[in-house]
Amino acid sequence: MTRADLIRTLLRSRTLYLLTGILLIGVLLTSWVDTIGDPAAVWERFGLLAPAISIPLHAIVAIAPLLPSDLMSVANGTVYGFWLGALLSWIGWYLASFVQFGIGRSLRNDFDVAKWMARSPAWLQRFPVTHPVFLIGARFMPYAGGHLSTLVPGALGVTLGRFAWCTAIAIVPPSLVMAGIGAGLLML
Repeated sequence: MTRADLIRTLLRSRTLYLLTGILLIGVLLTSWVDTIGDPAAVWERFGLLAPAISIPLHAIVAIAPLLPSDLMSVANGTVYGFWLGALLSWIGWYLASFVQFGIGRSLRNDFDVAKWMARSPAWLQRFPVTHPVFLIGARFMPYAGGHLSTLVPGALGVTLGRFAWCTAIAIVPPSLVMAGIGAGLLML
C-alpha cells in the first residue's frame, strides 16, 4: 500500500472518525473533571454518584488513543481506596475493551490487520490471535498493549466469549497495581 493509498483509506475510514470522536469526548471529559478540581472533588461534589461518573469516564479515556487510562485507575485507588478503586478500574477497562473490540470489527473493513500483525514482536507471533496467551499477554506490552489486545482480536474475528474471559483475567493485575499505587499515595 502506497502512502497515497493509506491516506485515502484513512480519510474514508469510519473507524478513524469514530476514534477521533472518542478522543475528543475523552479530552472534553477530562477537561471537565479538571474544572471541578480533581477526582477527589468529583467524589465530594457527586457523593455516591461519583462512581457512575468515574466508570464511563475511565472507559472513554481507555478507548481514546493517546489518553493515559492508567492515571484514571490511580485516581480511583486514591479516591475510593484499594479494593473499590481496583473494582471500578476493572469495570472501566472491561467496558472499554468491548467498545474497542467492536471498533476492531469495523477496522477490518478498512485495513489489512493481518499484515500489520506480521510486524508484531516475534514472541507474540508464535501465538494465534485466538490463543489465550495472545489475548492476555498482549495487554502487557508497553503503551499499545491494551489497544492491541482489543482491536486486533475484533479485527481478526476472535469469538466474543473467548475475548470476554481472557480480557476479564488480563485486566485484573493492572487494576490491582494501579489502584494500589493510588491508595499508597494517600499514605505518603
